[in-house]
Amino acid sequence: MCFVNCHLAAHLEAITRRNADFDHIYRTMSFTRSSNLLNNASVGVSSAAQVLRGTNAAAINPDEGKPDLAEADMVIFFGDFNYRLFGISYDEARDFVSQRSFDWLRERDQLRAEMKTGKVFQGMREAIIKFPPTYKFERGKPGLGGYDSGEKKRIPAWCDRVLYRDSRTSPTVECSLGCPVVASIIQYEGCMEVTESDHKPVRCKFNIELAHIDRSVRRQEFGKVFQNNDRIRSVLNELRYVPETNISTSQIVLENNDTFSLQISNKSREDRVLFQITCSGQSTTKEDRQASEYHPRGSLGFPRWLEVTPAAGIIKPDQAAEILVQHEDSQSLEDSVDGTPLSRWSEDTINKEVTLMIFIKASQSTEARTYQVHVRHSFSADALSVNSKNSGRSNEGSSHHRSTLKHAGSTSNKKKDHQNIRVP
Repeated sequence: MCFVNCHLAAHLEAITRRNADFDHIYRTMSFTRSSNLLNNASVGVSSAAQVLRGTNAAAINPDEGKPDLAEADMVIFFGDFNYRLFGISYDEARDFVSQRSFDWLRERDQLRAEMKTGKVFQGMREAIIKFPPTYKFERGKPGLGGYDSGEKKRIPAWCDRVLYRDSRTSPTVECSLGCPVVASIIQYEGCMEVTESDHKPVRCKFNIELAHIDRSVRRQEFGKVFQNNDRIRSVLNELRYVPETNISTSQIVLENNDTFSLQISNKSREDRVLFQITCSGQSTTKEDRQASEYHPRGSLGFPRWLEVTPAAGIIKPDQAAEILVQHEDSQSLEDSVDGTPLSRWSEDTINKEVTLMIFIKASQSTEARTYQVHVRHSFSADALSVNSKNSGRSNEGSSHHRSTLKHAGSTSNKKKDHQNIRVP
C-alpha cells in the first residue's frame, strides 16, 4: 500500500496544471526495491494502473526497474487537490450549500468532470460526497456562515479529497491472491468543527480485505508438485542420500585406564563422509544397583573422565577413521555423585556409563544417519590395590602405567587411518 499526500496547483482556471501535477507525481515517483516486495506478475495490478505507466514511462522515469506507484496493490491520494466548482456564482453556491443540495453541486465539480474524461486520477475512485465544500473559510469563524465573505469571495469548493485504487479490475472482483487488496469506504466526511485553517480537514475510513495464504493448502500443493515433478524428486533424493558406513562396535567396555580404538568405515567409493560424535549423558550404577544421574560436562557433552579423539572429521571414499575412546585418569574435588566426592577407594563400587551418538552425513546431504555406541567403565579391585601401593611414587616409571590399546574390527592399515581423516 502507498499513501500519497499532495498539494496541486491553485486557482480556478488552473485545471490543466493540476492534471499535469498528478501525472508527474504518478509517473516519476519510484522507491527502493524491498526484498519482500512482490512484482506485478505475482500479485497483479489493475489495468488502469498499467495504463497510467504508458508507453513513454521509461523515458520519463530514469529509475527504470525500481518499484513505482503502478506496482502497489493499493494507492491512496489525499490532500489539497485544489479542484473548484465551475459554472456557478458565489451566491448560488452558498444557497445550494445552505439547502444541502450537494448532488447539484457535484455536477459542477472540476475533479469529477476531469476524471470522467480520463484526464486525471485514472482508475481511481472516490466515495460519494455528502458533506459541505471544505474551502474557503475565514479562520476562527464556526459553522457554514464562515465561508469567505471578503473582497474576493472565493466560490466554495471541495478542494480537500481522498481518492484510491485497490487491486480490483472491476467492482465485482472478490479478494484473492490474484486480487490481494479489496477496499471500500465506510466513512467520508468533512471535519466542519475545525476553525484553525481556511480549509476544513476531510476524514476517510476504509474497510480493507487482504488476501492471505492458507499454509496447509500450500503444503498440499507443494506436495503434489514434488510428487509429479521428476526433477524435483531427483534433487530431493540426492539431498537425502547418506553414504553407507560401518561402525566397528556398539558396545565398549573400558577397564582401568584402557584406550579403545573405534573404527568408522566409509563404504562409498565416490562420496566423502562427515561425522560428528556427541555424548547424550552419563549414568552411574552403585554397588546396590541403584542408578544415579550425572549431568554431562565439557564440549559436546563428554564427561571429564572420557576422552574421544577426534570427535568430528571427514572420511575420504573407501577409507576408515580410527576414533580413540580413552578413560581420563584425573580426579578433582568437583567430581561427585549425589553430592559425595569421588575417590579411588569408592570407584570400585561405581560403574560409569555413557552413550555416544555418532552422526554420519554426506557433504551435501540434508539428512544424517545416527549410530549409538554404549561405553561402560569400571575399576578392578586389583588395579586399585596396585595404585594404592604406588601412590607415593609420583612421575616414576610412567611408561609402565600406560593404558592398554584395544581394537575392534580389522587391525590392518592403522597407520593410514589418521591420514584419511580430516578434522574441520
